[in-house]
Amino acid sequence: MLLTVLSVSATLLSLLLLLLAGHYARHAGGLNAALARDFGYWQRGAAAFFAIGALPQLIARPELEMAAAIHRGLSALVPLLLLLGAVCFGAGLHKLIPALKRYRAQREQAQRQQQIARRGGPYPQLSAEVVESIRQCAPEMTLQADRYDAAGRHANLVIDSEEEQQRYVVYALPREHLLPDGDNGPVNPNAVQQAVEVAQGLEGRPILWAPLSPQGSPVGYYAPGETAEPRPYIIEGKDVHLAELAKKFDLVARSERRRREAREAERRAKEDDPRSHIPIRTETRAEVAKQRHDRDSWERFNILAPRHPHIIDVIRRRTGDLCDRCLQQVVPEDNGKVVVTDHDHICKNEASVRIALDGSQQGAAQTMPDCSQCHYETPELYESCLSRLTWVHRGECPDAEEDAERDAEFDRREKLAELGRSLHQ
Repeated sequence: MLLTVLSVSATLLSLLLLLLAGHYARHAGGLNAALARDFGYWQRGAAAFFAIGALPQLIARPELEMAAAIHRGLSALVPLLLLLGAVCFGAGLHKLIPALKRYRAQREQAQRQQQIARRGGPYPQLSAEVVESIRQCAPEMTLQADRYDAAGRHANLVIDSEEEQQRYVVYALPREHLLPDGDNGPVNPNAVQQAVEVAQGLEGRPILWAPLSPQGSPVGYYAPGETAEPRPYIIEGKDVHLAELAKKFDLVARSERRRREAREAERRAKEDDPRSHIPIRTETRAEVAKQRHDRDSWERFNILAPRHPHIIDVIRRRTGDLCDRCLQQVVPEDNGKVVVTDHDHICKNEASVRIALDGSQQGAAQTMPDCSQCHYETPELYESCLSRLTWVHRGECPDAEEDAERDAEFDRREKLAELGRSLHQ
């Protein structure tokens, strides 16, 4: 009776486990399909041995001699069949239990990673290859990796622009930390808050960077619902997109600075400066600026543009023939020339034209930037060049006091001559 109960119970348990293994093999949920199939094979063997061992206990001994012999043989083999079934059952459990432990450990690790994602934690550090790639994409900026503020908060990158005095604090994090609820979910507010705090600690503009795979499409947007100034910006893309974003912000800062300088120049011109055209000036020497830029583009502005007839005519009209150095009229006009006040600037218009310059050999033309075309097609670039050019005397400026005395003497003689002519009449 005990063997019967044991055999039937073991058979039912093996069949139940076999059904569960088949379900996992079809859906591959939790356990992988291959492991579920292997476990099912062992349980199928165990169920077969247990079922065969239960048959002599469930079937009465037949009267036929041959059938009775088979019944007696199976009855004698019941302990062996149960042992073989137990071996198969144990072998299946031997495969299943370690897999269940691994699955449990993976689930716990996934839960911990999800908790870290909810907190919006950053990457521990960026690889040296990524940092070097960004440095090559933005050579005019200074990069520092793994900076910490006074409170110990971590910034993966700090990008400094020396020219515009701007700092961009990059908070790099996996995309799963930025969007823990998936692509259609909201941006993680904890990640945004941490990026804002570390940027404030390092006195820079916060940028959240979520690197994408090569197949992903880059996208950039301001953090929603954030009122901090400057507003944190989110970029999902590769390292080159992060470098382009920093250069874009730097260009915006440069444009704002130039607008402030233009407004200040306009204010000074209205107050006490007789000049109507006040150029942008920098202290950068030509030799230093030339090393920072493409040689051809730098020479097109710094060497060729001041000799361009169109530029000379426009600058003369804008300055009213007033010398930028001594604030005196340049007479005659051949006594003046156009000079560059900001050598850290280049020509961004690639169009060229052949022009015969004054003083060149007859019929000899020189390749010059097509400033007239730039004036009509890209007026912003055109104005950025004109704002760095001005009109001065060719050579030394004349002495204003000597000119005033000479003009006064000339006027006195003219008046005396006019008086003599009137007396003779």
